[in-house]
Amino acid sequence: MIQKFLFYFILFITCTAHAFSQAQNIKKSDEYHVFQIGSPEEEGFSSSKLRAIFPYIRDHQVNVHSLIIIRDDKIVINANFYPYIEGLQHDIASCTKSITALLVGIAIDKGFIRDENELVKMYFPEIKLYSKNFQTLTIKNLLTMTSGLNCGSENEETLFSGLFKASDWPAYIFNLPSINSPGKQFSYCSCNYYLLAEILYRSTKLSPEKFADKYLFKKMGIKNFFWTKNNKGINYGWGDLTLKPFDMAKIGRLLLNYGKWNGVQLISEEYIRNATNIQIFFKNGKGYGYGFWVDNDHSFQAVGRGGQRIHVDRLYNAIVVATGGGYDWDEKGGLGELIGHSIQLDAISKNQSAADSLNLAIANAAKMSGILPIKSLTNSRNDVLFNCTLIFEKNSLDISTARIITSGSIDTIFRITNSSGKIINYPLGIGTKYRYFKDKSTNHVYAIRGYWKSQDNFVVDFNTLTKINAYKIDFKLKDKENQVTINEGTQAINDTLRVHFGVNK
Repeated sequence: MIQKFLFYFILFITCTAHAFSQAQNIKKSDEYHVFQIGSPEEEGFSSSKLRAIFPYIRDHQVNVHSLIIIRDDKIVINANFYPYIEGLQHDIASCTKSITALLVGIAIDKGFIRDENELVKMYFPEIKLYSKNFQTLTIKNLLTMTSGLNCGSENEETLFSGLFKASDWPAYIFNLPSINSPGKQFSYCSCNYYLLAEILYRSTKLSPEKFADKYLFKKMGIKNFFWTKNNKGINYGWGDLTLKPFDMAKIGRLLLNYGKWNGVQLISEEYIRNATNIQIFFKNGKGYGYGFWVDNDHSFQAVGRGGQRIHVDRLYNAIVVATGGGYDWDEKGGLGELIGHSIQLDAISKNQSAADSLNLAIANAAKMSGILPIKSLTNSRNDVLFNCTLIFEKNSLDISTARIITSGSIDTIFRITNSSGKIINYPLGIGTKYRYFKDKSTNHVYAIRGYWKSQDNFVVDFNTLTKINAYKIDFKLKDKENQVTINEGTQAINDTLRVHFGVNK
């Protein structure tokens, strides 16, 4: 994913934004009525083992935003981790690819597309100079990431940089070199899924978001979503779709039931089986279907950068949905293993005290006290750092100047100016408490706090919350040189640069 571009978009947004509290603007969703509340033990889960999730997240400072576990349509866990608030739409990152693949299945069912073996070139008659490989490229090759294009995770950032500057996205993609014949080798290429989005648009005369709303989301009671699109009005088929976590769970339920929703077949069973079975085998015995990562004959998942996940297991009739800002689910001994070790095929003996302890942990996770406390430093150097203009050297976030404003009766503000002179004022919580910033154009919400890590070290913790990233902007005050470190794990940002005090105004 083009990570730097994503945060560039965040920083330079010019729409009016405002801070808001948990008690305002956010209401608990009542849109998950298709699921009932279940008892962990009755659903084969050990409450005591599930309880271990919460100290793990706290002690390892795992930036999980929400976690839902459902079995047999019964909610076993519905946890939201401060500062995330239940009911917020969340960027599902590359889980979007799985949704795009499902839309292709609906388009085939409705006759807009003949089938997944149809040639891609049929939808792009304006492209005249096809290579030999493009003569045989099929929709299935795009779905299974076997297009043969020189496009993969190792060079995707460079490719996206060119794509966003191009006026004709299909032409840009078709000009990428082919390094393999279609269908021969897996290479995870997000450009494949833009072509699928373009094919949906050309075949149905609807943008992917409008097609999804008409033929999928409305039928499932999914009312609130946002999907970024380019200047042609075509949504990014590879990512940037936002859904509420329980709407993600609804997608999992649809897949568990082979495309059937409350007795109505929304997507053909045959297509769902093809999408969620291995089409391309990996050396580890796992594989890839149509936009889904397949573990075995009963378990598969939609996966998005930063911890976004819709995991479906037909053997256990279970769904796990997670959102987050930078967690690696493949971490040994991590959340995946903790959940896996907590489930059995059959119901287990009731353990009321363990269930009560689990419920308390879930409730506490949503509170400010659920995160590790920040040490109060009474001798901090606010007078040195606050209300001063800080001039940045060149950095990954394109911050030109920053200012932490505390003067007068104004709440604390973290003001950022970029290299083109655009200014954004982010509300800044001090200490453990986050404050919130909402972008009205996308409904994305960010949570920001600042705290003294030591007498000479102030940290701005910028959690993009309904997106994917968690940035740490770390100010280190020294006698001869002031320094800033900018870190973000999913983007591999690790900048260290000098800052200078400018003229205060």
